[in-house]
Amino acid sequence: MTRKVFLQLFPLFILYCTVFFVLAEDSLDFGDESRYATYAENLTKGFYAPSDTRALPNGPGYPLLLTPFAFFNIPWYWAKMLNPVFIFLAVCFIYSALRNYMSEKTALFFTYLFGLYPPFYAELWLLLTEPFALMLVSLFAFLTIKWYSSGRYRYMLLAAVICALIALTKVFFGYVASVALLLSMVLSKWSPISRKTVPIYAIALLLCVPYLLYTYSLTGKLFCWANWGGYTLYWNYTSHPDDLGGWKSPEDIATRPELAHHRPFFEKLQKLDCVERDRLMKKKAIENIINNPRKAALNYVCNLGRLFLNFPFSYKYQHPRTLLYMVPNTLVVGAILLSLYPLIKLRRFLPPAIVHACAVSVVYVAGHSLLLAGARYLCTIMPFIFIILTYTFTNLIRIQAPTGEPKMR
Repeated sequence: MTRKVFLQLFPLFILYCTVFFVLAEDSLDFGDESRYATYAENLTKGFYAPSDTRALPNGPGYPLLLTPFAFFNIPWYWAKMLNPVFIFLAVCFIYSALRNYMSEKTALFFTYLFGLYPPFYAELWLLLTEPFALMLVSLFAFLTIKWYSSGRYRYMLLAAVICALIALTKVFFGYVASVALLLSMVLSKWSPISRKTVPIYAIALLLCVPYLLYTYSLTGKLFCWANWGGYTLYWNYTSHPDDLGGWKSPEDIATRPELAHHRPFFEKLQKLDCVERDRLMKKKAIENIINNPRKAALNYVCNLGRLFLNFPFSYKYQHPRTLLYMVPNTLVVGAILLSLYPLIKLRRFLPPAIVHACAVSVVYVAGHSLLLAGARYLCTIMPFIFIILTYTFTNLIRIQAPTGEPKMR
């Protein structure tokens, strides 16, 4: 990236900083903020998950980043200040990725579209993983493009390291990487793209082995990235007629009358640690799916709605913030539908990196639609989706005016 392009993109960084300073606060009152801070503090004390609860709700990637702030007692506000930097770096990586397929002006235009994507701003001012993960995935997408096009091993090794960091930050990506590795190994006999894909994910997963050995020592379970999946599965496939899926907190269950029918089951779970809770909740979710497949299918459709549009949620008043996701993601869904035909028809001529981006995006969306879904989780894979869409509309689709005079009636 040239100095000129950097300066042309710099207004986005000013915008991110402005939004941050207007909205950011010193407190950690929103969602998972306090949890990430707690696990960062645990690392400064020589452990990660508490041995009594064995709770592994998230990977260690983001808490590791926060560890210096916890160790030196630096206010968390300063840790939040990294978010504008992360998102701006993501923008720079996306520009560098797009330049492989289009002119400087066109890449700059689409990079601004990416940088102005409204859902990115929802977590900009919070101590959450999304800005950090967005930067990592954008860099990963860029490095895979360079690896497939140049064949230089340094790009492959860097891509593997970044993929491992993504998996440790967003543990669901560990499963995405595993599926990608298995598919690549199966197809490698026939596909040169798959043969170049195998080492990326093989090395990435190898780098995650120390963490997986730690989780095995804690939980006794192989290939355990976290033990929060049962909680999300339970809520996604609850069989009560008024439940549309979507996560509810223990505080909601204890205080909200419309959730009273869940209390007997959760009272049984209170005396168990997180590993046993996870096992029983997965068992209950599977029972609900088997006993009421139509309701499970309805909840799955609602899950897709939450992933793309952040709607619907059970027992929740709608907030204008939903429009921050619904309006732009409706356009994204429309663009995806328009892209399907040219991508499928011209699939034999697609660059390897675009084929890889399509595969990763499909695996990620298909997997997340089965588990916990919300529009914030779509932001993680948006760099790949955006690169696919921009490539399609600039290289595969041509809008041409008619050569003759239009017929008038």
